[in-house]
Amino acid sequence: MWGTSDERKLLRVANLGPHRGRGVVAMQDIKTGELIERSPVLIVPAKDRPVVDPTVVFTYVFMWEHGTTEQDLYKHQGRAAIALGFTSLLNHSYTPNADFHRHIDELMIDVVAKCDIEAGEEVTIDYQMTLWFDPN
Repeated sequence: MWGTSDERKLLRVANLGPHRGRGVVAMQDIKTGELIERSPVLIVPAKDRPVVDPTVVFTYVFMWEHGTTEQDLYKHQGRAAIALGFTSLLNHSYTPNADFHRHIDELMIDVVAKCDIEAGEEVTIDYQMTLWFDPN
C-alpha cells in the first residue's frame, strides 16, 4: 500500500513531556489511508549488527529482510535499517493511528494513516515487537 497520496504531510518533532519524551505531531489534518511520510532508509548490514545492536541505534531500527517481522530484530541476524525523516522518531502505541509498510527492495518505508489524525495529534505506530521499555 502506497497510500492515497504521494504528498508528504506536515509534521514536527515535539517534546511530549517527561514520560513520553520526543514524538512526531501532525501539523495538518490527515485522512485515513493517506501517506504521512515516505522515508528512504540507511541499511545496517548484517555484519555490522553485533556492533550496532548494543547501542542506542537499536531502538530506532526496523528489520530489513524479506519474510521477517520487527520481532526478528532480537535474533540479531540479517539487515536492519534506519529510516530517515520522521519515521524513526515515531512513538509506539498499542492503539496506533498509523501503520508502517516496509518496501525492502526499494529501500523505502511508508507511514500511512490508519484513521483520521487531527492537526496537533501525535502520530504513533505499533512497533510490532516485544518492547524494551514500559509504555505506561
